[in-house]
Amino acid sequence: MGAVPAWLRIGAPVVVLLVIAALLVWIIGAFLGFIVKLLVGAAFVIGIAALVAGANARDRVPR
Repeated sequence: MGAVPAWLRIGAPVVVLLVIAALLVWIIGAFLGFIVKLLVGAAFVIGIAALVAGANARDRVPR
């Protein structure tokens, strides 16, 4: 077997590091996307609850 070229000796660790970095970015991005969906969903539910509470307060008949 011949000598390994210098670009291959340097390139393999760099490729491995790039793959690990890409996986980390993907995992963190997916997690942040999940958190954003939770926040948007919570804001939507809180908004609907506020609208219903406001409508109930306006519709009360004074006794």
